[in-house]
Amino acid sequence: MHGQQPAIVFYQDPTLSGLEYWVISFSLKTEQLSENAFHKMVVKLQKTYQQKLEASNHKHSYAVKSSQTKGITSLEPIPLEFFGLTKCSVEPQNFENTTNTSNSVFKKDQMEQFKQTLIDVCQHAICTESNFPVGALLWTNLGIFPGVNVEFDDWSLGLCAERTALISALSHGAQTFYGIFVHAIHGDLSTPCGACRQMLSEHMLFSKLYSLHKDYTWSEYFVHDLLPNAFYTDSLAKF
Repeated sequence: MHGQQPAIVFYQDPTLSGLEYWVISFSLKTEQLSENAFHKMVVKLQKTYQQKLEASNHKHSYAVKSSQTKGITSLEPIPLEFFGLTKCSVEPQNFENTTNTSNSVFKKDQMEQFKQTLIDVCQHAICTESNFPVGALLWTNLGIFPGVNVEFDDWSLGLCAERTALISALSHGAQTFYGIFVHAIHGDLSTPCGACRQMLSEHMLFSKLYSLHKDYTWSEYFVHDLLPNAFYTDSLAKF
């Protein structure tokens, strides 16, 4: 996501499926380890990563408390300038032809800003039934529209963060949707439910979804890949 380049792959089984592909694609060095050595390496890497994660969380907590922070205190639309953005120079339907894994749309500091804002937005979620807060940020021509999941005693009446963000943007008159950022604090992976995938496909088929996961890593998808062979409203015959 941030242009990081893997350098070495540690493996235990030389017949591991796909190993040769990754080695060739990224010009990786390889190191085969015994089962015991491999386990020790995994534990060491996990410990190192956990320390970095805790340091990042501490840094974020300090930033929120700082008087200089721009912390999100409401779900009002956020100006593009807050993230160092202006109007997107690439139309959503052209993203697939102009971006790839080595040419990110956003800079690393912008992704860090999106991460911190998503964490702030999640605090506004109304999820007393599930205790599963989710936040979303929808990037449009009018700015960034936050959304959270809103639940009621009758679960069938609740709405997900992606749909509240989309409804807010549509009600403000937004017409172009460049991408949506999603984070579920307690979810190992942050991806939209089926209903949200249908709604996003109807309104922003060629846009991108940026998922911030529990461990603060990102995944990036095209919306049209989330719901293969979908049925769209414009497929209906209208007389």
